[in-house]
Amino acid sequence: MCPRVSLIEKCDTKNEEVALDTSYLVLMTMSGVLAGVALLTNSIPILIGAMVVAPALTPLELVSAGLAANRLDRAGYGAMVSLVGLLAATAGAIVTTVVLNMTGVLPPAENLIDKPLLEERITAGWYSVIAAAAAGIASDEDRTDTLVGVVAALALVPAAAAGGITLLSRAPAKASGGLLLLVVNAGVVVITGTVTLWLDARGDRKAHTGQ
Repeated sequence: MCPRVSLIEKCDTKNEEVALDTSYLVLMTMSGVLAGVALLTNSIPILIGAMVVAPALTPLELVSAGLAANRLDRAGYGAMVSLVGLLAATAGAIVTTVVLNMTGVLPPAENLIDKPLLEERITAGWYSVIAAAAAGIASDEDRTDTLVGVVAALALVPAAAAGGITLLSRAPAKASGGLLLLVVNAGVVVITGTVTLWLDARGDRKAHTGQ
């Protein structure tokens, strides 16, 4: 089997796994709700729970596979699904913050940015970029567990939630930091995933031709 066909098959397989359906939107929204609660309460266990819930990696895997196989229509579809899902997560975090304000659980006058977990995700840091790179590389492996997806979600959903929450803070301009981190991390996942797929295909070709 030539490597080109292998890449196309991987792309087609990923395309079958990606769907902009109710289940995906509900899970992404709930991950945003959980991430919002975690960032506002500095709860790492809840943040981990949000990452487990979020199916954030699969659409980006489709983007990488589409680019590697030169199937730009598939890559575009994956990007669209990922964007809608991350917007749903952001909206979930915003609604959560508003509800907590309205119910008095979170005082409206409280400085939302003055939260350690939140502050970490409105500034692009190397640790987050490294996690995104690792998720992109590992996404090429044929695994049935969700560990790789959790790592990817850790790099994506908290940044989306932090951007949304910061829009409601005393310094809404700082939301750009969270959104920038989100874009950087998503880009790193796609780039490393695409390069890994391409290198694997090149290695397969050399092995097949005996070079």
